[in-house]
Amino acid sequence: MLDSKGRFVVKLPRTRADYFLARGQAIHFEPVPGRPMKEWLVVTDVKASWLALAREAYQYVANL
Repeated sequence: MLDSKGRFVVKLPRTRADYFLARGQAIHFEPVPGRPMKEWLVVTDVKASWLALAREAYQYVANL
C-alpha cells in the first residue's frame, strides 16, 4: 500500500522484515507516532523492487 505520505508499505514475515531493517533498507511503519508495527515496513531503499516486495507480501498475508 501507499501510506498518506506516499511511502510504499508492506507486511512481511518478521524475519524478512528484520533483514530489511538491519540493512537500512526499510523502517518500521508507525501509523501512530511511537507505535511501530513490527511486520509492517516503509521501504526506504530506492533500488528495491516494489513489485517483487508486493508479491512477497501478498503471498505472506494470503497464507495467514
